Amino acid sequence: MRIGIFTEVYKPVINGVVNSIIGFKRGLEEQGNEVYVFCPTYNGYKDDPSDKNIVHMRSKPLPGASGYHFIFPADKRVLEIAKTMDVIHVHHPFVMGGIAASIAKKLNKPLVFTNHTQYEQYAHYVPAPGGIVKYSIKRRIKNFMKNVDLVIAPAKGIIPVLREYGVEGKINIVPNGIDIDRFKKEVPISELEKLMGKYKLNHKDKILIYTGRIAEEKNLTFLLKAFAKLATKNANVHLIMVGGGPQMKEFVGLIDKMHLTERVTITDYVPYEEMQNHLALASLYVTASKSEVHPLTIIEGMAAGLPMVIIKAPGTGDVVTDNVDSLVARDDLDDFVAKIERVLSDSALHERLARQAVISAEKYSFRETSKEMLKAYEEAITLHSKRHLK
Repeated sequence: MRIGIFTEVYKPVINGVVNSIIGFKRGLEEQGNEVYVFCPTYNGYKDDPSDKNIVHMRSKPLPGASGYHFIFPADKRVLEIAKTMDVIHVHHPFVMGGIAASIAKKLNKPLVFTNHTQYEQYAHYVPAPGGIVKYSIKRRIKNFMKNVDLVIAPAKGIIPVLREYGVEGKINIVPNGIDIDRFKKEVPISELEKLMGKYKLNHKDKILIYTGRIAEEKNLTFLLKAFAKLATKNANVHLIMVGGGPQMKEFVGLIDKMHLTERVTITDYVPYEEMQNHLALASLYVTASKSEVHPLTIIEGMAAGLPMVIIKAPGTGDVVTDNVDSLVARDDLDDFVAKIERVLSDSALHERLARQAVISAEKYSFRETSKEMLKAYEEAITLHSKRHLK
C-alpha cells in the first residue's frame, strides 16, 4: 500500500505527533508498505538519507519557537505525488487538514484523520475570549470531519470528546507506538554521572521527572504547586522538567518566584536519542496534564521502568492502570501530593509499580500498533468506496 501522511510538523522538530508518525512510518515500512510524509520545508535542515519519501511543501515559519509553519496550498509537484497514494492520512485538522481534505477530494482518495489532542485546551494561545475560541475550534473540527472517511482515536477516552465536537462518523482506536527497546536499554553509569553534573543534581535526592512541552496546557502550574507542597515536607526530593517549549521563560520565572530554583531543574529541548538517559535519572514519573489523548511521554517513562503518578483524565487514564503500574490522583493538589509521597515512601509499592510499568508498555510497540493502523487504512478504503457508490 502507498500511504501519504500529511503533518504540520516533522523533523527536525520532535514532539509527540512527530514521534508517533516516525513510529508508524517505520512499522508500516517494515510490513512492506511505501510511506510518504508531506510536511513543511525547514530552512537549513537536510533530511536523514535513511528517512525515505519526505515531501516538503512550501511554508513560512509561524512566530515564536513552536516549530510550526503556515503551509501553502499544494502545488503541481505535491499533487502528482499524492495522486499515487492509496490513502491519505492527516494528523492536524487546521491548515494541513484543509489542504489534505482538498487533495483527497480532488483526487478521490480515502481520507483518514488522527485526533492527537484536545484542541480547545490550546485556546489560551489565541488573543480572543476563550469561549469564542473554543466554540470556533469545535465548529472547525466538526466541519472538517465531514470530509473524513475514518477517524483514528489513539485512546478510548477521547471518543466522548470527539462526539461532543459533533463527530458522527466511524472512529477506530489505534494507539500510538514507540520503540520500546530504546527505553528498556540500561544506561551506562558514566552517562548518568554526566547528567547529574550537568544539572547539579544531588545523589541523595529522589528525582521526579516530567517530560513534554513546557507550556500551561500541560497543567504545569499545578505540578509546581504540588511539588512545592511536597518539598516543604521532604528535604531530599528534586523535580526535573525535560522538554523546552513556548513558555520556558515564564516557568523559569515562576520557579524563581516560588523559591524552587534549588529544587527544580527545567531543561530546554533534549534530543530524542538522549531521552532514555534522562528518564534513567528518576525514581518516579509525574504529570498533571489533562490535555493528552495518548501521551507517548508516559509510555516512554513506563518502558524505562518508572512508576507513574498522574491526574485522572481522558487519554492519560487510558494508558495507565491505577495501582497496577501507577497511582491515579484526583484533580486535587492534596491527593496528588499524597500519591507521590506514598510511592516514594513505600519501596515495595515502588518496585511493584515499576515492574508492571515495563510490562504495560509492551503493547505500545510501534510494530504492534502499525499492524492496527494498516487494518484501519484498509477499512477506510472500503468506507470511501461505499460512500462514493451512494
